[in-house]
Amino acid sequence: LEEQKVIYEAYFIYAMMWSTGGPCADDKLINHKKSYNGWMKATSKVKFPDHGECFDYRFNPVDQQWVPWSDFVIAYEPISERMYQNIIVANVENERLKHIISLHMKRGKPVLLVGVPGTGKTTVVKDYLSELGEDMLSASINLNSYTTSKELQQIMESFLDKRTGRTYGPPATKKLVYFIDDLNMPYVDLYFTQQPIMLLCQILSYWMVYDRECLAERKDLVDIQFVSCMNPKAGSFMVNMRLQRHHTILTTYTPTADMISGIYNPILAHHLKSFDTGIQKQCDSIMNATIDA
Repeated sequence: LEEQKVIYEAYFIYAMMWSTGGPCADDKLINHKKSYNGWMKATSKVKFPDHGECFDYRFNPVDQQWVPWSDFVIAYEPISERMYQNIIVANVENERLKHIISLHMKRGKPVLLVGVPGTGKTTVVKDYLSELGEDMLSASINLNSYTTSKELQQIMESFLDKRTGRTYGPPATKKLVYFIDDLNMPYVDLYFTQQPIMLLCQILSYWMVYDRECLAERKDLVDIQFVSCMNPKAGSFMVNMRLQRHHTILTTYTPTADMISGIYNPILAHHLKSFDTGIQKQCDSIMNATIDA
């Protein structure tokens, strides 16, 4: 019984950590993430290791202890046919965000990743979507200042089939994940609203849309889910609270020097394997010079 209490306590801590601490930003004036980490470590009854942040760990119910995310990172294995811009090197940030997204998708809960350019939010989502099983489909939609609600609805409906009556969903028994990128980019109208945002708000509230040719008819949408990304320094800077309330917000952070090195060092090291030993030894020096620059 005591073991079960520890496990449930840890699961609750993990859920609270990401639901309330996941949105915390590391602003230049106040590092809210650091403050939250200190509070969580001091408050948690299931004690975290002293090293690193609370976000660096996930709970292992078998050993009943916090395990570092670094244990779940798969070593980089180069694929010769893959284009350079499509290479993805696994790291702690990618793996833990993909895990959180996966937990939400299993329960039909939308996720919104928020971060400035270069934080890898789009890469994380696309990497997650590439690993979906055969029973899951995905569709990527990029919004911009010219996107209207009608255009967004037409794009979304192009991935759906009519099932029975007024019910629409992805083909057969599959489920569909919509990836909405640049969520806050649509034009803000005279009434301080954004057409595509209001359409998404309607869908997430009632899971239906109206037929644009005959507004008296409605289309019920089933087996669809949403994961989105936005840059808080562009577009409307934020999204309507009526839409935001449906999402779990996760902040993506500017990569540290160690993280950048961990991504590009394996790629460069593999490339230099065909060179002399003296050149291969310069791998770390080249990386450090690039980061410092």
